[in-house]
This record gives sequence, structure tokens and C-alpha cells, in this order.
Amino acid sequence: MNLTSKRMLQCFTAVAGVFAFTATAGQTWWGVKDAFENADGGTNGMVIADYKATAVGDGTTNYLWLAAETDASKIVTNDSDRASYSGINPITDPAANDLVLELATEGNTLTRHVMNGTSTGRTFEASSVYVDTLIKFTPSEDTPSISNDVKVAVYVNVNSNLVVYHGPESGDPVHSVFDDIFISPNTWNRLTIKLGYVDPISFCNIYLNGVALTHTNAVGENQDVFLTAVGGNVLNAVAFQGTGFVDELVVSDDADLGAGAAILLTLSYDTGIEMVTTNGAAVANNGTVPNGALIVIDAKDWYAVTGVNGATFADPGLTEPANVVSGTVTAAASTNVTITSAKYTGSMELGGKPVDLDKLSTWALAQQPALTEAQVAANADGWYDEYLLNLAPDAAVTNTIAIDSIAVGATDATIKVVASSTDVNFASINGTLKIYAATNLVTGFGGEPVALEPVAFTSANNTNTVVVPISAGSFIKAKVE
Repeated sequence: MNLTSKRMLQCFTAVAGVFAFTATAGQTWWGVKDAFENADGGTNGMVIADYKATAVGDGTTNYLWLAAETDASKIVTNDSDRASYSGINPITDPAANDLVLELATEGNTLTRHVMNGTSTGRTFEASSVYVDTLIKFTPSEDTPSISNDVKVAVYVNVNSNLVVYHGPESGDPVHSVFDDIFISPNTWNRLTIKLGYVDPISFCNIYLNGVALTHTNAVGENQDVFLTAVGGNVLNAVAFQGTGFVDELVVSDDADLGAGAAILLTLSYDTGIEMVTTNGAAVANNGTVPNGALIVIDAKDWYAVTGVNGATFADPGLTEPANVVSGTVTAAASTNVTITSAKYTGSMELGGKPVDLDKLSTWALAQQPALTEAQVAANADGWYDEYLLNLAPDAAVTNTIAIDSIAVGATDATIKVVASSTDVNFASINGTLKIYAATNLVTGFGGEPVALEPVAFTSANNTNTVVVPISAGSFIKAKVE
């Protein structure tokens, strides 16, 4: 279980002369059962080397946890993140959940030997051995260097993806990245490794919060069998490097992975969503988050989040469509959660005048490159006319529309308004063509327009024909608003 640049939980291979124990039928063998609690010898602030250490008759000490002199790993008080874990515990009968192990190996390797009585090591030739723990990962800045006696290692990379180091069917060991699994540094996860052996192959199944991991680099019908990086059928030790937190470390011949394991929610979202994050880490489309995770949904400019469906989204959740929303997602079982978005609707002000948001967002997104909300807000006054006529921002276009002719009848005047620039297309303008009339130019074109919509529009020559009552005035003005 790798916990920073070299932050791994590592399962070591066998060494010569290891005595193998056999589990008693019907009874769980606990090779390691470390809860770090007061009831089993832990205290707040205890350095890990002293935990479960026992003095022997010759004045020496038997250490179950082997730590370098500079290793600062110690037992500390539980945190609120640990209390939020809702799945099955590796230790099914914990006396308390008050203390955890804080890792700080300072570039060294912290090792917990698998022991039973006076002997070290456990065979998994006849029956499986489980390495089971709760862990709070810290992302790794680089790919860790792993020694050649490690069977399997697990860590989180700089992109917050889970990574498993294991053996391939042929060739050198591989670091298999799970692009759809994002691990938050603030979330406790249960990690379970089930070791097995079929002569001459050693392998493992890996479970995250009770869910079996699958990968194209794994084998088996379901691609859930990970070959170990080195062979052998004995587990000697579990080791850690780097920083992070661990609780309830167990090595045994059984593990409860049934109903009740922590729930994973799969998030899928449409093209209007820019990013979904949890605890600062991005969640890929169709990626997973733990049940109860706080997520932040950030829609693209000109889009609003409109729905989070398939789970309860609250605290605060989605009270109304908005560009950015946040909340916790919870469900009774693992499920798919669909996040939807839509372009803005309603109205807003542009250049001090109300405009249709749907039209404005369509215009902004159609530009090359698309205009951001911040750009439009900063240039609202200067781009108002371009928006109305559906032109590119700062378009060098003058004399965009003109009155081509006026035919005066007995009671009405028929006016032809044309686009005097080929850049203007009356069929796609965002504004409305309006006709104003005045009796004289001293009082001007005040009041309401005398015609709001053209009587006829001819797309062939981009001409609008408008009929205006002569009684409205002798002076005519055409305007797009």
C-alpha cells in the first residue's frame, strides 16, 4: 500500500528456512492483528517500534515492528475522516476506534513481520492468506522504486489514481494504473489483498472497499487475478514507506468482504461538465468515489448543473441550476450517479441592457475560440452590437443595415430594410428588427416602435419588408435591438 513517493504497503516474499503455519479448521488464524488501541498495547504518541514489543530474558527486546532510527511513525489519536468510514472493519470485533498509526518513515522502510509464536512467515500454498487494513493514502510524486523481494505493492500516483505493482504473464513487473479510481487523501479506504498459490504460480486478488479490482494487465476470466512480482508461497512481512495513516492491520486466513462493505458510487457526466473533484482530486468520467464523499461539480462556462441523479445529493447539494455546485453523494448500495447540465436560460444584462441568456451563450460558444463568461462580462459594452447582429467580437463592420427603399401608399408606407454588409444575416441575428417613426427630427424617434416584426423576409437577398402607417410620421428609422 504505497503511501507517497515511496509510500507502499508491500507484501514481502519468503526467505530460506521459514516455518509455515497451518490454520486450524473452523478458526481464524490471526498472524497480525494490530488495532493500535489501548486494549492491545497502543497509546497516543507511542513510536511504532515500541508497539507490542516484548523484553526477553537476556535483556534484549523482541520487536514486531522494525523501524529505522530516523523513522518518526507513531500512534496518534483518531481523526474525523476515520470516523466517517462506514464499511466493514478488517478487525470484526474492535474494542475501540480511538487510535491509528501515522506513517512518517523518513525514506526508510517500516516492516511488520508476519508471526505466530516464535516463528515468522505464513504459507498460502494450501489456503489463502489475507492482508487487510484501513488506509488513508497520500499521492506519490513519482513512481516508487520497489525492491526485488516484493510480491505486490499498492500506492496512489500524482494524479490520485490507484496503482498496483505486480507481475505480468511474462517479462518485468508492471505498475498497473487504475484510471477510473481516484483516491482522496482525506478518505479512509479498506484495502484487502488475498494471496493464493497454484504450483508454481503465486497470485492475488485485490479488493478496494470490498470491491474486486480488475485490470487489463491482470489474468483470469474477469481480469481480477494479479500475478505476484516474485514467486513463492510464503508471506513474511508487510512493509510501509512514506507518509499516510493506517488502522486495523490484519494478516489472517479469512476476511469479511460480504454485504456492508463500503459503497462505491460511479459518477458519469455529460459534455457540459468541466470537472468533478473530491477533496481536490479530479474524478474522471465514469470514475468512482466512496459513499458519502463531498464532491464539487464545475460546469463549463455558459452551462449550469441541472441534476445529480441516482443518489442523494445534499449538504448543500443542488438547490437550483448553477455553474458550480457541491454536496455529499450517498446511496444505499453501489450505483451509477448521473450528472446533467444545460446551457443557461433566462436573461442577464449586457451593456446595461437585458439579453436572452440562451442566445448569448450560443453566440459566445460559437466564437473561435469560445468566449468565456469573464471575457463577455469585461467587454459587455463594446460587444453589445456584435451580439445583436451575431457578429464576431470587435468585428470591423460598418453600415451593417440600411433602408433600401420606401414605397408610399394611401395609408401605409412599405419599407425594405437590407443588410448592407454580407457579415449580417437577418435570419440568424440575436436581436429584433424594429422600426421607429417620427413627425420631425427635433423631437426625434422617442416612444415605442411602430413595427416590431417584418411583414416578409426574403433570404435570397437578405431583405426585410416592413409596412408602417403613414400617420406614424414622415421620418423612419430601422434598428436591431
